[in-house]
Amino acid sequence: MNPDEVDVWIVDSSALIKAKTIVAVNNQWASFKHLEQMVIDGRIALPRQVIKEMSEIAHPDLPGAWAPGVRGSLQHPLDADYEHISHVMSVAGDVVDVNKASEDADPWVLALALQVRGDGHSVCIVTEDIVGRNRISIATACDRLGIQWCRMRTFFEHCGIAVLKEDEED
Repeated sequence: MNPDEVDVWIVDSSALIKAKTIVAVNNQWASFKHLEQMVIDGRIALPRQVIKEMSEIAHPDLPGAWAPGVRGSLQHPLDADYEHISHVMSVAGDVVDVNKASEDADPWVLALALQVRGDGHSVCIVTEDIVGRNRISIATACDRLGIQWCRMRTFFEHCGIAVLKEDEED
């Protein structure tokens, strides 16, 4: 994956949650302001389900407040078309966590990436969901669907956001 060739980054909830452990506390506000500008510029897309997951955190922190806060600035659809959801479910439907009580955002993240790519953009999903447990990971689903993916650390480094060394993470 060449980050310089990516037009639109589709950000998963797991990546937003990870953000607060890889960026120093005193740099988190500036980091999320940078991400907000990327949303305004059409460089970041989020499906409605990620915004919902982030806002349902019992005690919302910066990522939990940021996601619903940028909703009105998004330049890409909040909802993927049914054809893209249908394709995700036929190729990688086992990405859905059947034990989850609420709607799983994962297939919507994947479907939005397919839709934005279909609109002519080079896309990359930013996720920390890389190990399958009782389902396949988003990373595995991306591989099945031919969608580029990277971890939050890689994305932040590409954006010029200072990250902690791995041994300094919370």
